[in-house]
Amino acid sequence: MSSKRSRSLTRLILFAATAILTLFTTFTSYLAVPAAASGIAFQDISHSYAYQSIISLYAKGILTGTQPGYFSPKKAVTRAEWVTALDRTLGLKPVQAFVSSYRDVPKQAWYYGWIEAASQLDIVQGGSSSTFQPNSPITRQEAALMIARLIRSSGESGEATSSFTDRDEIADWAVEGVTTVNRYGFMKGENNYFHPASSLTREETAVLLERLLTYSAQHARQAASTASSIRLGWQYDQTVQQFENTVLQSNINTLSPRWFFLNETGSISDYTSSSLLTWSKQHQKKIWAMVGNRSNLALTHQILSSEVLRAKTITQLVNAVSVHGLDGLVIDFENVDGQDRAYLTLFIQQLKASLKSQNAVLALCVSPDYGTDWTAAFDYQQLGAAADYLILMGYDEHWGGSSIPGSVSSMPWLRESVRRFVQTIDPEKAILALPLFTRNWTLNASGQSIASSDISLDQQNQLVTRSSSKPIWNEDIQQYTVSYKDTQLHKLWLEEGRSFTRKYRLGQDEGFAGFAYWYPGGASSDLWSSVKNADRFIQRGL
Repeated sequence: MSSKRSRSLTRLILFAATAILTLFTTFTSYLAVPAAASGIAFQDISHSYAYQSIISLYAKGILTGTQPGYFSPKKAVTRAEWVTALDRTLGLKPVQAFVSSYRDVPKQAWYYGWIEAASQLDIVQGGSSSTFQPNSPITRQEAALMIARLIRSSGESGEATSSFTDRDEIADWAVEGVTTVNRYGFMKGENNYFHPASSLTREETAVLLERLLTYSAQHARQAASTASSIRLGWQYDQTVQQFENTVLQSNINTLSPRWFFLNETGSISDYTSSSLLTWSKQHQKKIWAMVGNRSNLALTHQILSSEVLRAKTITQLVNAVSVHGLDGLVIDFENVDGQDRAYLTLFIQQLKASLKSQNAVLALCVSPDYGTDWTAAFDYQQLGAAADYLILMGYDEHWGGSSIPGSVSSMPWLRESVRRFVQTIDPEKAILALPLFTRNWTLNASGQSIASSDISLDQQNQLVTRSSSKPIWNEDIQQYTVSYKDTQLHKLWLEEGRSFTRKYRLGQDEGFAGFAYWYPGGASSDLWSSVKNADRFIQRGL
């Protein structure tokens, strides 16, 4: 054979060998690295028991890899990573809270908003009273406790943990949490061992979160009506355009502009805005216009006690509903004389009867009943039967003229106010009004108030920012407080995402028909993120 033919044959053999080697390499690579086209992103999970859960949660954007192509299923999960994945599973959004819940969670950290979102809903608590330890691995018993808080159910201590061989290693604070997740099938342990102090791995996290998704999907239908429940915002201290912009940032679906006021003659002052009417229809918002009495006791008595003036006022209001195409009215009569109790009830009964032909909603604002002159005119039972809704004004625990400074709405006071209210009123006919304002108290040397002013939450935050004092969380009242000094001593009881969410959850837990905000223009921008998270949370059936 000639050397030329020999070289040609050699090249042919080498080409064939290269082709075969390329095909073999491609085939084996296909087996080793899952194809992106099949939706598999990681090459280190093929032998993981959590394979399907990892793929599913990755596709949903809940879990990601540790580096391109790798999931690291056996790697421990930090507390910050766990909370972030948990929030995503629940559909929560990060909250850039004005006040940080933990001193070791800086606002510039990537996980700040995720931890604040969970903290505001009381899903997580710190490793101590003021720290969270975000970079520490989360243990199985810590994860169990958070899941138990989520589903807000606990079993009798030891009920389902007695079968674990290592039950004595479970911390006292985690026993009920472990009991709950075991009973509900979230965490079963292995070979009769729960391993409470072991770090939760990434593959364990995937399985646990998948089970949580299934659980919430099964319970979400029970809470589906919450999505369409009432979220009412009063227009106050804002132009129409400012009010509209605020509504778009919020979860408000029902507008209550302050359009109508009583007059001595029985006619009503009408400040209806045609542009807001048009805008509300374009954005599918209902309008329940507010009817006020300007807190005028004598005028209110004159109208309510006169059959002629009462009838004329009702006719005027019904005509306004018809002419403007309103969805309803909110009656806000404050400073009503106790002697007009029967007249106020009669007014609401007659107004509701007259509105029936318009198919319009009638709601009435009432204060919490503590047996004072301020609420003597409210026959809660009769008013609740006559109106479509009663709006419980959950604020003014400490009113502006008080010599004793304090919270506008502390959690114990609000909880007691709600408890008294639902003894008489069906929660399904009740709306809980919550404060989007606070008071700046000026104090004397004895700690008594010598002056106070209502301020918005943005104004509150500006004062805190300028102050050298740090807000202190008071667990008893579920609020931050802060003191500062200029020429005089001042004290604030803060209203922000953490405190507000606690109040919001109270109304949700009691089954109220919705919420009202006094007043939307007073909110800071971060607060609406907190409120929307509370809605998402309950819509998950948790």
